[in-house]
Amino acid sequence: MSLLECRDLHVWFDQKHGGQVHAVNGVSFDLDAGQRFGLVGESGCGKTTTILALMGLLPPTASVAGEVRINGTDVLCGGEESVRPFRWRDIAMVFQGAMNAFNPMKTVSWQIAEPMVHHGVADRAQARSRAGELLELVGIPAAAGKRYPHEFSGGMRQRAAIAMALACEPKMLLADEPTTALDVMVQAQVLELLTRLCDELGLALILVTHDLPVVAQTCERAAVMYGGEIVEDGPVADLYHAARHPYTRLLFAATPDLYGEERITTIPGGRPGWTPRSPAARSGRGATCRWSGATASTQR
Repeated sequence: MSLLECRDLHVWFDQKHGGQVHAVNGVSFDLDAGQRFGLVGESGCGKTTTILALMGLLPPTASVAGEVRINGTDVLCGGEESVRPFRWRDIAMVFQGAMNAFNPMKTVSWQIAEPMVHHGVADRAQARSRAGELLELVGIPAAAGKRYPHEFSGGMRQRAAIAMALACEPKMLLADEPTTALDVMVQAQVLELLTRLCDELGLALILVTHDLPVVAQTCERAAVMYGGEIVEDGPVADLYHAARHPYTRLLFAATPDLYGEERITTIPGGRPGWTPRSPAARSGRGATCRWSGATASTQR
């Protein structure tokens, strides 16, 4: 049995003036313990919505159908009440844009300690001590935790966000484009840190990115998303050397090659649309629920 099993996941959103938009359309994949898995695709293809659904962090306008099982337990069948015991303890997330993941009014250490106290993992004194250890683990002096987020550089904030995600010792980590807005050297350091932590702590990782070289450097398996669906899934080496789907081949053709002479090929068109229909009625699999509106800041 896999650590995480996602089966026929659908997410759709009510529009302000009527109708619905389907952001995720029948996504299925497995994640084994200790495995590093990449979720690749262009902006708007449904990557972030997929992992927010896994965490139960979708807004109230979202409806979800399908199954997400952690260690065999379906965590979506009961909405917020069923996913809350698993969030941050079994599955944690590093959000895109580390500055937005922190409360500017609280110190970094306080925010790393907060999930531990909230979930009963440690009392306040133990949580403060553990926060310093986690900062040291990601390469930040423990004393720096007394600072506020704006006093950290971009790379330090991203490292602190990873430390916060590790606070309750989860089994899997979801990283949503963790190198966004960082310079090339800091990006490499953050990716190296994620790889090292996965190896040392036995973490499973889902890395969301549109950067194919990052997937090759970090992940063992990858899935390519297009229009809310997974169009290809397999070992990274197979995707690189024997891509089967035309969109996967176009993604590689659109990636700059610093050492080759081939010209970059652009992908024509825009984001695909979806026909307003009920995915639950079509699929007949899993429970359908209106999400309760849990957010990253209130449901750690």
